[in-house]
Order: sequence, then C-alpha cells, then structure tokens
Amino acid sequence: MQFLRLEWFFPFFQGLLVGMAAMFLHECGHIATAIGLGIKVKKIGIQWNKGIYTVRDKGPLNKNMLIALAGPLANVLLIPTCYWSPMFGLANFCYALANLLPIEGSDGSRILSCWQEMRKKDLTIG
Repeated sequence: MQFLRLEWFFPFFQGLLVGMAAMFLHECGHIATAIGLGIKVKKIGIQWNKGIYTVRDKGPLNKNMLIALAGPLANVLLIPTCYWSPMFGLANFCYALANLLPIEGSDGSRILSCWQEMRKKDLTIG
C-alpha cells in the first residue's frame, strides 16, 4: 500500500519535533525570568491538552507581566533562525504570535490583565 509508507509521516514528526522545541524554549524564557526576578517555580510539567507548562508563585503585577512577556520574547528572538532552519523560525513566529493573542489562559491574556490592573492602580493613586 503506497499511502502507508513511512516517508509520508516524516514531515509530520519533523514539524511536531520543531514545535515542541519552540514550546520548550518558550517555557525556558518564562522559567529563567521567574527565577531571575526571585519568583519561585513550583512545578514544570507536560500535559496533552496544555503542552509544556509551569506553575509558580504569584508575584507582584510588574513581575507577572515580565514573566508572561518572557516566553513570547524568547520565541521572537529565535525567529531569525529562519535563515538556518526555515521551519524552526516559522514555528517560533507562530508560537509567539499565538501566545500574544489575548485568549483565556494565554500569555497575551495575562499580559493584558496585568497591564489593566497596573493602569487601574495608577489611576486610583493619582
């Protein structure tokens, strides 16, 4: 059977591997920033419906926003790898873009809520 040959699956598994690498480096950005800002990382895991995830202590709004920005920033900084590996560069672009959208549970949602809370506090203080 021609359609069951192994080389048909190679692009799928290659894309899966590249996507997992982009996701891993994205989470490394969050973890490194959290540790650098003195926020304790409690758990790092992988789940089929979430992918790689981290659980950490809740810090102040400004630190939470920086930690949320760090993952997409790591992916943005890896986009120029498209000159050496177009698929890896594209995976990082897509991962950064998708995570910056303000969808519930995403980095974009966390960034937006931190920003809104910080603006609210600025308006109530002044």
